Amino acid sequence: MPRVLRGAVLFLLLLAFLDPRWPLSGRVVYLLDFSPSAREGVFALAERLPRGALYLAFAERVVPLPSPTARRLDLGKKTDLKAAFAAAEALRPSRVVLVSDGLFPPLAPPFPLDALYVPPKPHVEVHLVPPPYPLYGETVGVGVVLEAPVATEARLRVEGPSGVLERTLRVEGRRSLVYTLSLTEAVTVRAVAEGSWGRSEAEAQVAPADRGKALVLGDPALARYLEAQGFQVSEGPFRLPLEADLVAVGLGVLDLPEGAPEALRDFLRQGGGLLFTATPKGLFFGGWDRALPEELPLKPLGRKGAALVLVLDVSGSMEGEKLSMALAGALELVRSAAPEDYLGVVLFSSSPRLLFPPRPMTAQAKKEAESLLLSVRAGGGTVLGGAFREAVRLLEGVPVERKGVLVLTDGLISDPKEPILALAGASGLEVSAMALGPDADRAFLEELARRGGGRFYQAATPRELPRLFLREGQEVFQGERLEGRFPLEATPHPLTEGFAFPPVSVLLPARAEPWAEVLLRSGKRAVLAVGERGEGRVAALATDLSRSWRDWEGAAPLLGGLARYLMGARRGLALQAYPEGEGVRVVALGLLERPLLLVGGQEVALVPTGPLRHEAWVAGEGVLLDGKRRLPLRLPLPGEWSPRDGREVLRAMAEASGGRLLAPEDLPVRASAALPLRPYLLGLALGLFLLERLLEARVSRATLG
Repeated sequence: MPRVLRGAVLFLLLLAFLDPRWPLSGRVVYLLDFSPSAREGVFALAERLPRGALYLAFAERVVPLPSPTARRLDLGKKTDLKAAFAAAEALRPSRVVLVSDGLFPPLAPPFPLDALYVPPKPHVEVHLVPPPYPLYGETVGVGVVLEAPVATEARLRVEGPSGVLERTLRVEGRRSLVYTLSLTEAVTVRAVAEGSWGRSEAEAQVAPADRGKALVLGDPALARYLEAQGFQVSEGPFRLPLEADLVAVGLGVLDLPEGAPEALRDFLRQGGGLLFTATPKGLFFGGWDRALPEELPLKPLGRKGAALVLVLDVSGSMEGEKLSMALAGALELVRSAAPEDYLGVVLFSSSPRLLFPPRPMTAQAKKEAESLLLSVRAGGGTVLGGAFREAVRLLEGVPVERKGVLVLTDGLISDPKEPILALAGASGLEVSAMALGPDADRAFLEELARRGGGRFYQAATPRELPRLFLREGQEVFQGERLEGRFPLEATPHPLTEGFAFPPVSVLLPARAEPWAEVLLRSGKRAVLAVGERGEGRVAALATDLSRSWRDWEGAAPLLGGLARYLMGARRGLALQAYPEGEGVRVVALGLLERPLLLVGGQEVALVPTGPLRHEAWVAGEGVLLDGKRRLPLRLPLPGEWSPRDGREVLRAMAEASGGRLLAPEDLPVRASAALPLRPYLLGLALGLFLLERLLEARVSRATLG
């Protein structure tokens, strides 16, 4: 008997190794897509679906259906495929068939899946994408995004503060339009798309996120215009760092702190906006064409030029810092002179010495003058007369109308003073004088400036000299203004469209630099020019706003638009979104510091991909973080009506799971299933084995007894 049992155990183990199965009837589960895009196609197919299967309908929710012809319209507007798969898996199916239009991201099923494609319903879905960071008074664009999974005709109507936009168009895939408006308050934009397929609506709220910050220096009229346009206006003082989006300058170089030109240059190059206006102290009168020659879009036109001879004390008392700073001031004079200006230098100590005669300050002449000035050394007494007479003589043959002499000394003049004073009064020149330190003969120098019709300067310390030299050069080399009635001609440009420009009454004759774009002209004279330098924008206006355009209603809108354009590089931020895979590629255009996207609690870095351009890929909406700015990120993410090749989506899902894409005639009613017999065979073998061991034990005891 034990041998028979042992043989039976071995036989059962052999059968278990072969893994035999008992055929059974399986369970088929149909997943019916009742989302808005697919349900009409599924309803049309319902009569052809077999009656002997289990049915689950899904959209945002999943519910069982008593039959394939049952209809549910309350399951939501989106597609939750993951929930549908979980509900089907809970029924322990032998086979699952998904009936859908495939307009969703592919998802790996937890079971073998067959799929049946139904075409989506013709439909056009409309979305509105508001601007991310609109400024008060800015002209902004609201994106109108239309999506259609199949080619469809639609009538579009967009309503907002700019009126009604109506279009009839054919949408296939995705189409985008822009609805523009001027933003001065919170507004609502509505869009409706209609057709034989039905109706789709969208609404967006747009409110100013911030007001542009303008620092206006020395131009009260401009400040009032910008305030009327909603800007946050500060009228000084000039402080570093410059915490503004736009700096408007109506003061001169010397009216601002030392280092201001360099700070304005850096501000512009790093993305700030600069505007120069022709107040009595601004633009050319302020010396900006000399202080920032590479950044100013306008230069003086037809300037006649002037001549100046510097009579410089190089006696022994000037040795050291005094002479060093005096030469630094002389170098400032050289740099500030235009090619049509003449500049010469006569040195005096115990005797006069001509360093170089008055000559036009061309680029080559400036290099030579700088080299000669840097070679000057101090020593000797303080004898002025001969040097002053030489300066007067040198100016006699210079072919300009305005001529001047500037005398600098730090001590008492040792030669007779009256002949010098008499020559100053009779020369017809503009004679100015500069006293350096407490030991200078102030009374004589003041009288010299009075007799010569010039200006007297007192420098308490040597460090004041460069700016005082520059101030005198600005007085002598200054340009001229024209007064009268000057008609204007506008160049076609977004900033000048829609304006009828009245004449201006004050004008600085100017020409535009080759890199600048002229927006307003008066004959051959450029009145308003703009340009880009580095990452910023700059403009120059060659008229005085306190006297021109005072009664013109268009002045504030024009200047507000100009200011927004200039600050655009710094504050302007454009977000573009491109569907890519199952998310969106975001492109941010503008000056960003350290941009991050906060999406679903996760930080996503925007990577710089070009000048003023950053990119990132996201799978959802969120917030753009940049410094103190927090910008809501509203994106046209793939939705229920996003264009896809639904047939290929279903094919890929089915084939990846071991199933296939079916035709309607291939739909199964029942599925074959098989009961695995291995566990039962192993259990029976184990029982027989234990029985065989029990019998052997009894036989052994009986034999021993």
